[in-house]
Amino acid sequence: MSDNTGGRPTTFLVARREVRMRMRSRVFVGGTIVMTVGVVVGIVVASLLAGRSTPVRVGFSDGSQALERSFSATAAAIGASVTVSDIADDNAGQAQLTAGTLDVLVTGSATAPTAVVKTAISPSVESALSLAAEATRLSDAGLTPAAVASAMALVPVQPLQPPNPKDTENILASLALGIVLWIALGQYGNMVAQSVVEEKATRIMEILLATIRPSRLLAGKVIGIGLVGLLQLTIVGAAALIAVQVTNVAAIPALGVASILADVVWFVLGFLFYATAYAAVASLVSRQEEVQSAVAPISIFQIAGYLLMYAALPNPTGPLATVVSVLPPFAPIVMAVRMASSDVPFWQVGLAIGLTVASIVGLTWLAGRMYTNAALHLGARVRFMDAFRG
Repeated sequence: MSDNTGGRPTTFLVARREVRMRMRSRVFVGGTIVMTVGVVVGIVVASLLAGRSTPVRVGFSDGSQALERSFSATAAAIGASVTVSDIADDNAGQAQLTAGTLDVLVTGSATAPTAVVKTAISPSVESALSLAAEATRLSDAGLTPAAVASAMALVPVQPLQPPNPKDTENILASLALGIVLWIALGQYGNMVAQSVVEEKATRIMEILLATIRPSRLLAGKVIGIGLVGLLQLTIVGAAALIAVQVTNVAAIPALGVASILADVVWFVLGFLFYATAYAAVASLVSRQEEVQSAVAPISIFQIAGYLLMYAALPNPTGPLATVVSVLPPFAPIVMAVRMASSDVPFWQVGLAIGLTVASIVGLTWLAGRMYTNAALHLGARVRFMDAFRG
């Protein structure tokens, strides 16, 4: 059996065939468009929401109007975004509340105000109003402005680690990248399985195996479909980088060039890990309707990695996240999310890559053996041990 056709390795020819066939399909074109548009729209919407602050509209009527200056200063001090306006009377204020043009109506006197709202009041606005009324009571009791300011002074807070305003955005971006990785690994892993069974059921595999070794046919199939998946993720990643630059949120590390390249690397490792496993178990069956049941044990590991991603996000440096992120079945998703959301020690990344590569080598040998022994067995499902023993 020859390993070359026209001077070109058969693995290359199989991979080229898979690339051409997949890229011409509507699934690839439509999926790429949908994923690209979804990522761009998500980044634009997140950017708009992050930069938008809707102030609470507060109206003062009658004697409570004396609180306006003190209330505005107190609200600014505690970080509450408000706008203040004068209201002619209580009836006009309640009409504005009903119409939705006013959020809070303050009535009564400056020392005993009442806040009228349609449903609920913001805690920060309530605190600012209470502090302003208390300051007025102290002033009426004879305290000097300096004494009132001293009595109403807020307790200073000095955090040892000032909060990073990008932390929340990093978590959201890491979560989005993890979900994309999970979907891509499942989609292209299943594509490998479907392709194996399709060629087996239509007996095309018998024709191919007349001139191509089973292991090389499997390698070409995995490489070809992997290249298509990598191209799709590259297009989506490039669109994400452009959207980040345009929306001026490029400071988010999880959406930086290095992080996206790291996600591409983890996709490649994860795809090689899962695609070989998918191909091995898919070679045991001969009908398309049996594919999902055959790959179910492999899918369980992918689902587990997806769920562990959520467990790792709140504490990416904790023991659970550290352990599962270096285990090969979960590393392509969990480690990618950890690297995007926090600083991961180099030795942990190296250990995860090393274990994953070693597992890929072992799975490649196992998949090649099973694929060789089960590829031409049609009809009833081949048992795992029979395919392994040959």
